[in-house]
Amino acid sequence: MASILKVGDAWRAQVRRKGHKSISETFLTKAQAVAWARKIEAEMDARRFNDTRGLANLTLKDLIDWYFEEIGAAHPFGKNKIAVLRTWQRNHGQLNLADLTADYLTTFIRNRRKAGASGITISIDLIYLASVLKSARDLRKLPIDLEPITSARSNMAHLKISTKAKERARRPTEKEITDLCDYLDKHSILPMRDIIQFAIESAMRIDEIARLRWVDLNEADKTIIIRDRKHPRQKQGNDQEVPLLGKTYKIIQRQPKPESITADSRIFPVKVETITTIFPRAKNALGIKDLHFHDLRHEGVSRLFEQGYQIHEVALVSGHRDWKMLARYTQIRAKDLHRSRMKA
Repeated sequence: MASILKVGDAWRAQVRRKGHKSISETFLTKAQAVAWARKIEAEMDARRFNDTRGLANLTLKDLIDWYFEEIGAAHPFGKNKIAVLRTWQRNHGQLNLADLTADYLTTFIRNRRKAGASGITISIDLIYLASVLKSARDLRKLPIDLEPITSARSNMAHLKISTKAKERARRPTEKEITDLCDYLDKHSILPMRDIIQFAIESAMRIDEIARLRWVDLNEADKTIIIRDRKHPRQKQGNDQEVPLLGKTYKIIQRQPKPESITADSRIFPVKVETITTIFPRAKNALGIKDLHFHDLRHEGVSRLFEQGYQIHEVALVSGHRDWKMLARYTQIRAKDLHRSRMKA
């Protein structure tokens, strides 16, 4: 039973339960003290009580550091997750976990939105934070309540912030591709023409192209292995052998080979950051609107469907694990159906 004591003009309620630290609160009336004590006892009996006092001296920075050491060591995180969690540390690291409330997170959402972040980006921020909190709750048995995250995500709907990614239907025209290649021939020493053409013909992501290695090329079968291909759950060990269709094999063959090929010798020895800097500059200089480098992959997947490849064949090339995801990449133009009918 809880003890209710008169202390001056106030009433103090104290609850003692085996397996829990003693907890007390002071109230203006005896009725308030009794009601609070009964509530706490009921939560303890139902194993729903979270004593957040132990979180007062634990900061978000400390918890994320633990998460990197404990979880990240066994399951390496992707670049985006690392960047997001480091941003949480940088901007909110000194926050005590006891102060990580729904109101605090809703303010975070508003500020991110004002800064121009999309709904899907904000949602990912909260998802990655929730993964830290849930791991600490389950593994360290910390009294962390995930309700603030749930409430904050619900508030996004009230704030009319959509968490659904907007599907792109943008495909480059032949003229845009030619203009970009011609421009980059004059303004860059990198083999950007080959990289652009390869991106379209192979339907690979830019980071996959930049990681391709000579040792993974099978000249007899005209295939190549993409190391650690993107996977929704696994970040490493997702190697996939893909066919080099269309002009992709010829493009690779005309790349200069080092005299001594090592395990790390890359076919396109350029940095992803360099390509994603050069491409937008060229696009802007030519006045091409709303075109991203990733749209070249979109174009490549669409061309495969137009050439008559079946969905399971396209998935082998593109690396999509869920065939339903390919629907957003097809974007076959209405006029192409007439051409296909005529060929038939």
